[in-house]
Amino acid sequence: MSARGILQRARTGWENLLASPGGAQRVARGIAAGAAAAMLPAFGLHLIFAGAFALLLRGSLPVAAATCLALGNPLTHAVLLPTEYALGRLIMPTHVEFLPDHGPGWLMAILPAFEETAVGGLILAVLAGALAWWMARLSLRHREGFEGRKPGE
Repeated sequence: MSARGILQRARTGWENLLASPGGAQRVARGIAAGAAAAMLPAFGLHLIFAGAFALLLRGSLPVAAATCLALGNPLTHAVLLPTEYALGRLIMPTHVEFLPDHGPGWLMAILPAFEETAVGGLILAVLAGALAWWMARLSLRHREGFEGRKPGE
C-alpha cells in the first residue's frame, strides 16, 4: 500500500471517529482527554489515563484513545520529557524536600527527576487538554456549519 493510501485510510478513520455518537461536544472532550493523557510521563499507561479522563469528562473513549496514540509516541516524548523536566524544575521549590529519607539507591537517584518531570507533565497536560478542547470545539463547530449547508450556498 502506498503512502497516499495509508494517509487516505487514516483520514477516513479519523473522520469516522469525529462523526461518533454523542455530538461534537463529546468528541471535543475525548480529544482533550487524549491530549492531556499523552502529555503525562506515565510510560505504558497513557491509554489507561486517556480512558479514565474520557470517562470523567464524559468524552468519547475511542477519540481519546486515538488522540492519545497520535500525540503520545516515542518521537514526541523525546521533546516532551526534557520540556516537562525543565518546567517542573522551574515550578518546584528547591528548599522543600518531598522525598523519603531512606530507600533503595536506584530509587533515591531517580525520584527527584521524576517528581520534577511529573509536575511539569501535569502542567503540560492541563494546558494541552484545554488547548485541544478549544481547537477541537472550534473545528467541529466549523465542520458542522459546512455540513448543514446546501450545495451552492
